[in-house]
Amino acid sequence: MHIEKNICDNILGTLMNMKGKTKDNLQTRLDLQAMNIRPEPHPTKEGDTYTYRVASYVLSDEEKHKFCLFLKQLKVPDGYSSNISHSVNLKDHKISGLKSHDCHVILQNLLPLAIRGLLPKAVYEPLFELSLFFNTLCAKVLKVDDLEKIQAQIPITLCKLEKIFPPSFFDIMVHLPIHLALEALNGGPVQYRWMYFVERTMFVLKSLIRNSTRPEGSIAEGYIATECMTFCSRYLKGMKTKFNRSERNFDGGMNEFNGGLKIFNHPGRTLGAGRQCHLDPNELEQAHLYVLKNCDAVQSFLEEYSQTEAISSQTLSDKEWDSQFIEWFKTRVSQMHKSDQSEEIKDLIALSRGPTPYVTSYKGYICNGYRFHIEEHDKGLRTQNSGVIVVGENGIDVESIDYYGVLVEVLELQYLRGKRVVLFRCKWWDVYDRQRGVKIDEYGIVSVNFHRILKTNEPFVLASQVSQVFYAIDNNNKGWHVARKVQPRDTYSMPLEMEDDVENLDHLNAAVQDALSSSPNFVPTTMSSTEGEISLVRCDMEQISTSESAPKQTKKRKKDIFSAGQNEFK
Repeated sequence: MHIEKNICDNILGTLMNMKGKTKDNLQTRLDLQAMNIRPEPHPTKEGDTYTYRVASYVLSDEEKHKFCLFLKQLKVPDGYSSNISHSVNLKDHKISGLKSHDCHVILQNLLPLAIRGLLPKAVYEPLFELSLFFNTLCAKVLKVDDLEKIQAQIPITLCKLEKIFPPSFFDIMVHLPIHLALEALNGGPVQYRWMYFVERTMFVLKSLIRNSTRPEGSIAEGYIATECMTFCSRYLKGMKTKFNRSERNFDGGMNEFNGGLKIFNHPGRTLGAGRQCHLDPNELEQAHLYVLKNCDAVQSFLEEYSQTEAISSQTLSDKEWDSQFIEWFKTRVSQMHKSDQSEEIKDLIALSRGPTPYVTSYKGYICNGYRFHIEEHDKGLRTQNSGVIVVGENGIDVESIDYYGVLVEVLELQYLRGKRVVLFRCKWWDVYDRQRGVKIDEYGIVSVNFHRILKTNEPFVLASQVSQVFYAIDNNNKGWHVARKVQPRDTYSMPLEMEDDVENLDHLNAAVQDALSSSPNFVPTTMSSTEGEISLVRCDMEQISTSESAPKQTKKRKKDIFSAGQNEFK
């Protein structure tokens, strides 16, 4: 965590040329001149004034404004990070007061999005690779293959940075990533080794101090009191404590399965008070059809209906096909119910009759570890919980499409026997138009056009099918927004061990990380991608002029320090 913070501070201070934080100053340019390397950035002296060109990695005033505006207007999901906009000074184009976790989020997720389109490729590419390196390294579950790839890639990435940034940029912290991949291979996932939980514990201990003259005694007494309260809480059955309380985004868990349909048993928890509303017949049919087509138990009925002679010989429109299937399915299930009284058939009866036209609307919903809010609710908040993504299936031979959108309404459909299904009504962006609707660059970053809405008769989606994204300003395409996927907190991919592999259990455990890593795909690059002419200075900005002055150093004499210490004891 401290390595990430120091590297992030180095990068931000140098890119924005912040006084006292940048690694590019007059002394840096004089060092280049003394080493006789990179003649382009060398300063020229006229009298007592040095003049030198602005480096290629330094942002202009307009680019600084875009960078700061990106962070100032950024809205992230609940629990993703702190409010980073408080650390951004839009007027002076400065960023200050970032905590370790803020730097962790910026370096891994936000930096590639914020500088996209602002810097040349020779500068942007190694910074993107460095961000992807830490993103892969800090995954909850690690793949051995991924760690070996980034271990081989990080020296190349640092060499790319050394071709652009000055030698003063590369302090010990910037060189430490060379060893981090090997450390993860030997030590395992980073969440068990970094200092976040240690510093949180130290913060709790410091908060126990009531007498500043006796800090050790205050901590000891407070710790004993805390341990006593913890011991007593073990005997308070039914009381909610910090040891047994649910997580913030706990969805209620899976209900007891009684052998019915799983579509009626998806975990989830509504937020806020519900509001009764009425769906018109067209919307009700759309919702009913989507539930039918996405229920596993109905798939066999869809195939049976498609193969019937009466349907296969007719040329029907999609609307006519859907309407006739609803009536056929209702009749078919009623016939099966005469000879089968199982729970699944009873649920199929409730499903075939369709939902009631009166539904319950909510402003929020928790499922799959995500907290969702409708778009209208997000407008007055500093968080963004309305972004949704659904992976569509277009067939075996066709690549799946990610559908991006925003949540408009949470609807709870009511069926017979008290059965309920939660649907999301969403506004989808046009992902079919790869020129004006959605763009994916060479680094895999997805941009969507909010002015291009997908025209579809399927605005609904099951709540259990949805994952979360957040949208940020796209500095590379005016009027577009970058979509960033979000991983739910407090969830892990647990390995499934096969019973017949118990004999070789040690080998199985060694391969678990390789099979269940959730790290992003890493695309290794070589030095050949940056070969050729690399401009180290900017020609579109005025030169920097500074006067020659020796740095002032204020040091106390030993005599003064000794006399000051004696005065304290008098």
